[in-house]
Amino acid sequence: MPGESNEWTVAGLYTYPVKSCQGVALQSSTVTATGLQYDRLWMLVDARSGRFVTQRQHPRLALIQVSINEKHGVLELNAPGMSALQVALHPTDLGAQVPVRVWYDTVMGRRCSADADAWVTQFVGKPTHLLYKDPDCPRLVSRYVPEKCAPQAGFADVFPLHVTTTPSLADVNSRVPSKLTHTHFRPNIVLSHPHALPYEEERWTRIEIGRDAWSLFITSRTPRCSMPNVDLEVGKMREDKEPMTSMRTFRCVDPGSPSFVCFGMQAAPQITGHTVWVGDSVVVREYGEHSLTEPL
Repeated sequence: MPGESNEWTVAGLYTYPVKSCQGVALQSSTVTATGLQYDRLWMLVDARSGRFVTQRQHPRLALIQVSINEKHGVLELNAPGMSALQVALHPTDLGAQVPVRVWYDTVMGRRCSADADAWVTQFVGKPTHLLYKDPDCPRLVSRYVPEKCAPQAGFADVFPLHVTTTPSLADVNSRVPSKLTHTHFRPNIVLSHPHALPYEEERWTRIEIGRDAWSLFITSRTPRCSMPNVDLEVGKMREDKEPMTSMRTFRCVDPGSPSFVCFGMQAAPQITGHTVWVGDSVVVREYGEHSLTEPL
């Protein structure tokens, strides 16, 4: 499109194995049916209410470090004052099935183990389960889905992938009181371009990535909750409610949902099995308008 930059580079890749805990920076990742490999396949759930637990209610989840040991097939969780917890990276001996509501969807999870439940219960301070996404119960995404695309999701809020760009983050940082990183917005794929304008990604509908030129559909803006207000260093909500207070003055931009602060774009791959690398080239192939006329 005239006046826009159509050649970008993958500057960062992140997977978040446990929803609302720290992410893992990657050099490469396989694109699976539910997003980058291992992304949001585990989640904490309140044992009494059955509701999923996030940094919105428990900002201390930002202190849980997650590491992936593929050689030993282990996902390890570490947190201040806690011994390490290890769970199987590819679990085969799963516990009871637990239905949990993730926004507008009922998603089936499986309890990992009694030890895992005890660990997350101790950290959160009330009875909590650690669930693994039930692989036998796929969660299909039905809203804002383009033709020739049948996305699934694990425990992500909606779509399997989330994309942000460095020019847009730089613009936000020029307008808010404290410096933010991409991790405040929890993207899977960060794109960079030395001369692009902020928010060009909001007019994309399809991009191609890497030598295979695999297609990634850009499906909608990402409406933001309060999680960017978490001080990631200490695991507490900022008392000044920044950056969201400032962002409300310039990022309520979606014509269908003008009351939502938006940053980043939801995305879904056309087909899976490709590998994405930091440094991959990205070409914008199709443009269009986005409008959140119904909730994600």
